[in-house]
Amino acid sequence: MQRDSIANTFRVAILLCLVCSVAVSSLAVGLRSTQKEKKEEFRQQNILKAAGLWPTGSDVGDVDTKALFEEHIRPVVIDFSKDKLTKAFSPGAPEIETEAALRDEKLSKSIDGSEDTGTDIAGIRRREVYATIYEVREGDRLKTLVLPIRGYGLWSTLWGFIAIDFSNATDDPQSLKVAGLTYYKHAETPGLGGEVDNPSWKKNWNDKQIFDEKWTVQLEVAKNASGNYQVDALSGATLTSNGVSNMLLYWLGEPGYGPYLKSLLENKDGRTDP
Repeated sequence: MQRDSIANTFRVAILLCLVCSVAVSSLAVGLRSTQKEKKEEFRQQNILKAAGLWPTGSDVGDVDTKALFEEHIRPVVIDFSKDKLTKAFSPGAPEIETEAALRDEKLSKSIDGSEDTGTDIAGIRRREVYATIYEVREGDRLKTLVLPIRGYGLWSTLWGFIAIDFSNATDDPQSLKVAGLTYYKHAETPGLGGEVDNPSWKKNWNDKQIFDEKWTVQLEVAKNASGNYQVDALSGATLTSNGVSNMLLYWLGEPGYGPYLKSLLENKDGRTDP
């Protein structure tokens, strides 16, 4: 039999395919835990940045993310059906991670216009029943609350965190201000809607007011922004800008975290244990 026969060529090709498949599969399995750790580290970095706790000018490799996170951040779980914290799940439990919860009809619900959660202005279709949120405290007093948010822009769902400053909170909803805003996953157009990642634009959110005296969400993106409630729209990215406004209206309003935020202001020392 000739070594360069068609049969031998096919045997060698098949053998190489099998070897490569085994190698790639083994590598994927071996790196799975590393990928999970890096994903969690990236999430923690964005929470720290939203809360204003990331060291200014520091690169990722310069900071022990896990240590910084554990020093300052206290994860807790909110039950949206009761608008209060719960111990039904541990913070970060796999089953209540957003992507997993949205696939489970018992852990999420439709939010189309016919549901009691109201119109789906953020374009997310379903909302989880439980969510992990993040507290920054000084002793027993709540200083900052970091909340996961998401909503549809032009091409994609934007995933991010908004941090709310409670350091000067009173019983007046107008005392609540934005401590930071960050987005960590989206597919908006680079240079246009993708500018939600631009540090200069994100800084514009700091110290903006959120609610009027009646707990109506006034925070928004607007052309020629002025006043304490508005941030300048992204140039050439009207739909992405509208998407940001809509997701803030949804998540900070009655369908989202609004009722829980009210309860925090009613509780003077900011204690939130279930």
